Amino acid sequence: MGGEWPIRKLADLCNSVDYGYTASANDTPIGPKFLRITDIVSGEINWDTVPYCEIDKSTRLKFLLHHDDVVIARTGATTGYSAYIANPPDAVFASYLVRLKIGPEADSRFVSYFLKSNQFWVYMRGVLGDKSAQPNASAKTMTQVTLPVPPLKEQQAIAHILGTLDDKIELNRQMNKTLEEMARAIFKSWFVDFLPVRAKMAARTQAGGLKPEIAKLFPDSFENSELGEIPKGWKVSTVGQSFRLTMGQSPPGSTYNENGEGIPFYQGRSDFGYRFPSRRVFCTAPTRFAEAGDTLVSVRAPVGDVNIANELCAVGRGVAAILHRNGYKSFTYYSMKYLKDYFDKFEAEGTVFGSINKSDFEKLPLIAPFSGVLELFDRIVSAIDCRIKTNSYESNNLAAMRDALLPKLISGELRIKDAERFLKEKTI
Repeated sequence: MGGEWPIRKLADLCNSVDYGYTASANDTPIGPKFLRITDIVSGEINWDTVPYCEIDKSTRLKFLLHHDDVVIARTGATTGYSAYIANPPDAVFASYLVRLKIGPEADSRFVSYFLKSNQFWVYMRGVLGDKSAQPNASAKTMTQVTLPVPPLKEQQAIAHILGTLDDKIELNRQMNKTLEEMARAIFKSWFVDFLPVRAKMAARTQAGGLKPEIAKLFPDSFENSELGEIPKGWKVSTVGQSFRLTMGQSPPGSTYNENGEGIPFYQGRSDFGYRFPSRRVFCTAPTRFAEAGDTLVSVRAPVGDVNIANELCAVGRGVAAILHRNGYKSFTYYSMKYLKDYFDKFEAEGTVFGSINKSDFEKLPLIAPFSGVLELFDRIVSAIDCRIKTNSYESNNLAAMRDALLPKLISGELRIKDAERFLKEKTI
């Protein structure tokens, strides 16, 4: 057991504890990346979505993030959320984050895992108390928490075991990002830029180098429509004409629970993940449903987030379930992704919170290709989507394994040899 490990204050293990830089974030790639609370709440940092900020050279050096830094949120509902910084790009951190630079007695990644442990969160709940309106904690207060400190080699071993799981989860995330980019590129080529049609126009006899099974499904000319030039024979349609749309409905709050009773109930962004929603709330008296494989679209604050249902579930009034009338699941998902510009208009036009009703949703315009094209697209892209789903399931299992090991390793209940044996049995 870890009872022999000395107990130390977190502050005593830090070389420095620093508040972040105050500035406005912007999407224009001028200056370094600007890490904020919203960029760390998922437990991982997707640097692709982190915005930028303008900062002069001397100030930048003060707030520059380095490998092995640890950051903690100090205000808002996410007070206490943290992230380990691994090989960051050129980036600084915002003022509502606190940066810890860990000294030589401790391993930074070990400390970062302690900050995700129940022991740390018990302390934070005591610190925050009844600050329900706007929780906050100072850097000094947060770093007064105490933790067991095993020998440095054992800290590193613990961090390595947990980090191996997180590294594999991150690798899966990167793989899924690449796979989805591939699928979206095919969608854009076929249904937005109409490249197969243009290829056939440019070289009708060779079909522009297209595979015969693709070339034969596309026309070799365009015709005018109210949406501009579209492939000859394709039709202008609407969401309502091409897809079946189910708007969510919220049963009484008394039918909700977090104990797994009933079926998963999704209400919007708070439940959505990168591609699939996470079980958070269940409902014992659902009224509107989505089937496995249906695309889920948030229709209230914000409008236009897109996920895929991975099981039978209930949808609340913040979510719509949608599927092509001929059952083309992949085409449905990527079509909703490419309606983003339309969704953004409804988000911007909301008086307080953006929203879109069923009538307006069903009126959104799109193009209806030949059924053979849709069938081939779904056959090609569903294989990509299947790989993404497999990677996502694996990541969920790895995360569950990590969450089971973390408290036992941090407390010393489970020692390194036992943890290594556990991992071998699970065959990572």
